Parts: sequence; structure tokens; C-alpha cells
Amino acid sequence: MAATAPVRFGVNYLPGPAEDTLRWARAAEDAGFDIVGIADSQSVYRDVYMCLALCAAGTRRVRLGPRVINPLTRHPAVAAGAAATLAEMAPGRTMLGIGTGDSAVLNLGITPSSRARLRDYVGTVRELLATGHSEWEGRPCRMTWGGAVASRIPIYLAASGPRMLRLAGEIGDGVIINTGLTPDIVRESIAQVRAGAESAGRSLDEIDLWWLPVANVRSDRAAAIDEVAMTLASAGSHLSRFTTKGKHIPRELHDAVVALGDRYRPEEHSKPDSSNRGIIRELGLLDYLADRFAIAGTPQDCVAKIEAAVEAGARQFWMSIHFDDKERFLHDWKAVMAAFR
Repeated sequence: MAATAPVRFGVNYLPGPAEDTLRWARAAEDAGFDIVGIADSQSVYRDVYMCLALCAAGTRRVRLGPRVINPLTRHPAVAAGAAATLAEMAPGRTMLGIGTGDSAVLNLGITPSSRARLRDYVGTVRELLATGHSEWEGRPCRMTWGGAVASRIPIYLAASGPRMLRLAGEIGDGVIINTGLTPDIVRESIAQVRAGAESAGRSLDEIDLWWLPVANVRSDRAAAIDEVAMTLASAGSHLSRFTTKGKHIPRELHDAVVALGDRYRPEEHSKPDSSNRGIIRELGLLDYLADRFAIAGTPQDCVAKIEAAVEAGARQFWMSIHFDDKERFLHDWKAVMAAFR
């Protein structure tokens, strides 16, 4: 293996029945993963914090948190209170992921948050966790309990474009990077986070960078990619969110990427039987999205893809595991992790 720096892995689940979600979290902890995220999308999945609370009580080591909440469906005082409660249940193991909003807001007919609103939201949540009082949209808000545990909860920003990467560098404790894993995109994404950090007088070393690939391991690469096609469609839908500028979209695929964003069905977000699978095939985007966003194929395929990303500067991979046979994946992924430990 070419890379010598530590490489870490996490998983993200769409919360199903709570007991199933707990079983998946325990299996990830037992398999050696470092972090378990749970998606927040009230219209299509179970409640994120109920599932996280059960996972916190049922695990011992793995880090936990929502990946991700948004400024539109949770008041910052609600967000701060939920994060602080989880931190009491899993002290030192809790993080808070925040993004502009995806299926959680799209299924309510709401436009995702602006970056300005997200910046203010992060500031309000952080101040509530640290001091117990802040202001949101011109009105006071409070959290009259919390204390030292709450004040240490790191906030991660989800970023799928250059402007969000820079904002995360400015204000985030960490970044969940959903831009792709090709070496040129990895290097450019790190440069954007660095630029944001330096503009705020910070160092890149202060920021915890986690990459968000779609992952699967099978004996056949085509089968592995087919099983994650619905999540590749989700990743691709972000390429035209707000703007396509600076998102490394090949010119010849630009119109297809825009069409995907227009046609994506949020009510089927990342579900295994989603019709979004067919949309990316119809638009001729499956192979492109797999090459850009996926770590998929045989263990040797996956190791090679990770090595190239590591060589470009990525070190931590928080993988979306949204197909049905999660425990099979966790077992089979051990062969990939073994190459990096």
C-alpha cells in the first residue's frame, strides 16, 4: 500500500426500525468502524435522534451523530438540546452534522437553506451549547441546562460545492465532503477548505475532514455499483443544487446532470427500490457517478480507489451504506480495512 498515514472509516445509515438501526450500529462498532452517522429525513425515515439515543445506549466506543440536520426543520434550540442530550448518553462520542437540507426539506416543498442562514444557524447552535443563550432571527433563545459536556460537541458542515467547502473551513470543527473521490477533486476540495480556514485565521489542521463516498464490496464491480445506484443518484443530484459552477462537471455531461437535479424524486431518497436508479441510467450518468463518488467492486478495486484518494490527501471515509444487506457489507469490508491497518 502506497499510503502510510492512518486511514479511518465510518458508515452512515438511513434509520429503519429502531432495533434494526441499533443492530447495524453495534455491528459497525464490532467491525472496527470509527463513526456511525444516522440520516435525518422525517418524511422518509424513522426519527434520527430516537434512533441515535438507542444506539448511544447500546454501543461503547463508536462516535455517533446525525448526518445531517438542517436549519429549516429544527429550531437551533431544538438542535442544541438534542445534541446535548445525546452527548450526555455518549460523552466524548457525539458530533453534530449540519447541512443546507436535502430530502428533509424537499419533501416539505421548502427550498434548502442559504449559506448565510446556515452560518447564522451554526453560530446560534454553538453559542447555545457553550453559554445557554443566543439569538435566532432577531429573537432570544435559551437552553437553560447543558454545561461542559454540551460545550464540547463538534459541529461538522456537509459540503458538496466550493462555497460550502470554504464556509466549512471558516466555521466548522469538521467537514463532511461530498464532492467526489477522484484525485483532482480531492486536492481541489482540500484547497477550498484550506482557503476558508486561512481566511478566518485558522489552520487546516484544526478541521476534521471526512469524505462521503458511496461504498459497496462484491465479487463483481458491476453488481456492486448496481446495488448502490440509488445513492449515486442522490450524490449526483447535488451537482446542480444552487449552481453547477465549480463542481467539476464534464461539459458533455452538464445538461444530463441538470436534468438529474430536476427529475430527482426526494420522496424516494436513497431507498433501494428508488426510481432514481433508472433516471441516472436513462441519462447515461451511472458510470460517471460511480467513478466519481463510489468505492465499489472487489476488495482489490476498493483498496485501489482508496489508495488513490489517500495519495491525493483524503484520510477518512464516512461511507453511505443505504442498501439492504448492511451486515454482509460490514463483514466483507474488513478485507478492505485490513489493507490500511
